Amino acid sequence: MRILILRPKELIDETVKRLNAEGFEAYGCPFIELEYLDFEVPEHEYAIVTSQNVARVIRERGIKLKKVIAIGKKTAEALEMDGVLLPASFDSKGIVDEFSEILRGKKVVAFRSDKGSDELRKLAEVCDYKEVIVYRTKKLHGKEQRAFTRMVESCFIDVVVFSSRSIAESFIDLCDLETLKRKKVIALGPPTAEFLIKIGLKPLIPAEYTFDGVVELLKSLKGADSLH
Repeated sequence: MRILILRPKELIDETVKRLNAEGFEAYGCPFIELEYLDFEVPEHEYAIVTSQNVARVIRERGIKLKKVIAIGKKTAEALEMDGVLLPASFDSKGIVDEFSEILRGKKVVAFRSDKGSDELRKLAEVCDYKEVIVYRTKKLHGKEQRAFTRMVESCFIDVVVFSSRSIAESFIDLCDLETLKRKKVIALGPPTAEFLIKIGLKPLIPAEYTFDGVVELLKSLKGADSLH
């Protein structure tokens, strides 16, 4: 089974190696690039860290945070901090659903990209909520991206894994949608899945919104294919 992983370049190599180690033929290509920004940290009682890339910036810049809530185990690990809180579902909705009462009346800052979903902004109804944009995303449509798009369109790739909505939007700009409708596509979480459904695709979503979850989903697909 040939898998195309669409992630920012900072995370592709480790993901491809992991999938290859699991017995898949994995490829990776970044369809966005990240422009990291300078920022100040506002006064806060809780900080929400939304991704591994955000966590890495916070760690590398030596930024000190108070109580931290992270989206995903890998994000928490990248922070290299003790006592990081995690929602049961690794997405923004999980934070809103599970932490709204804890955050009520508190000063809360979310560290995120410029293309994050609106879900976290619902916290403004219960707390003093602020956002810090850690990086901007820019679409990549160069030779490498066009080459991987052709690999999908030529039926070389069996499964395409979209790790974010912004990556999906960038990929769809180049790929023939009707061809993609004949592929298995995986969305890493509800916001990405909602976009893919909106354009007519039928994405699969892992039970856990992590690449550990993606691996388990791919194993189930591989097992199902072996029965035919």
